[in-house]
Amino acid sequence: MKIEKLIYVFFIFIVLILGWKVYDYFNPNFEKRIDQNISELDYKRKELNELVKLATSEISGKDMPNKSMDLDDVSDELRGKMEDLGFISFSFESIKNCNKKYSFSFIVLDDWNTDNLNYVEIIYSPCDTETKKGFHSFDVGHIDIVGAGGDWKILSDTDFI
Repeated sequence: MKIEKLIYVFFIFIVLILGWKVYDYFNPNFEKRIDQNISELDYKRKELNELVKLATSEISGKDMPNKSMDLDDVSDELRGKMEDLGFISFSFESIKNCNKKYSFSFIVLDDWNTDNLNYVEIIYSPCDTETKKGFHSFDVGHIDIVGAGGDWKILSDTDFI
């Protein structure tokens, strides 16, 4: 009798979790997820700034035809930091008319609400007006760009396709 009750409680628990996941999938509340990512960025800002310094030293002085690097292409130290932050790769561009040399787009693999937002990039872009705290841009292609302040912005693609 006790085992039946235990199985029944376990079954109810599984059904509730599945119900919550289905509800969350169909009602993702993108604004809340984006706000959570801004808070996550604020919490990890020091680590992200260190990551930018490491990535800058990694690419500086090298003639790199490919402006994109995944985890296999970087040093062990940079790889470890990227994995800790949930990133799978990054791309970079040279910046003109700015006191910094490069902008970076870090592609998220884990965390950062990718289960609801589908695709997320954490972007370091100095001298960019879109990084201003409170900036929010949304287009018909389901692309949200949100400024996080301090030269950081987050790009989220909420389209399920």
